[in-house]
Amino acid sequence: MSRFDHLELGDVPSSEPDEPESGVVDQNYYTEKADAAFLEGNFERALAFYSRSLQYDINLEESWVQQIRCLVELRELQEAVIWSERALTRFPNSAEVLAVRGVAECRMSNIQAALRFADAALATKKITPYLWIARGEILISSNAANARACFLKAVEMVPGDIKIYAGIGRAYLVHGCNPEAAEYLQKAVRVDPHSYICWYWLGKCIEAMGDMKEAQNCYGRAIAANPAFGRARDALHAVSRRGIGAKISGKLRRIFGVRKVMEG
Repeated sequence: MSRFDHLELGDVPSSEPDEPESGVVDQNYYTEKADAAFLEGNFERALAFYSRSLQYDINLEESWVQQIRCLVELRELQEAVIWSERALTRFPNSAEVLAVRGVAECRMSNIQAALRFADAALATKKITPYLWIARGEILISSNAANARACFLKAVEMVPGDIKIYAGIGRAYLVHGCNPEAAEYLQKAVRVDPHSYICWYWLGKCIEAMGDMKEAQNCYGRAIAANPAFGRARDALHAVSRRGIGAKISGKLRRIFGVRKVMEG
């Protein structure tokens, strides 16, 4: 039996979400916690909170959509497909369920299937920014210009929204398009300089592009925003060690180069 078999009933793959000592605990409480965790890139914890919200109201379409998005980001792609099918039995015309199913298919390299789901999502006429982000991601590998046009439509719908910039940056990053990802993640951190996950993702982009000094700066900004963010600390240490190794290697090449010239 899969660990996700009873996801909507709260049987989640991580530790149980924290409950407050006082105050109203309902679906709104958990969706707010889930949304915050998702924006922080803590997809496993967000998954747990969305699942808990559905204990209070099984018909929360947005929580179903976000559960599937979490599974996609956690690379549980087969589970994402299974849960999208279940969601579509409950919400047959859900544009966002269709869209996220398209993204799941895309990340499994089933591009034609992904496009069919993206087309079906747009055909509902219930257009949201996520539909454009999803379609943009699906087109990244086959039509970069159209992908960018889709992302611009998402931005136009909600100008200056960090969730949009982060979502687009994440889509580009997952597919190895580092310069494009960096462009949108830089916009995200300008909107919210305390978004440690966006600083971390930006660091990953810049590191992949070979600018180790700037990558260190990004990881440092992520740590400053959240000192407990272990992934940024690990990344910073790895880049720093690589930089030290490069300096030592350079010195050795210079030393042995000089010696070779003198011996010659």
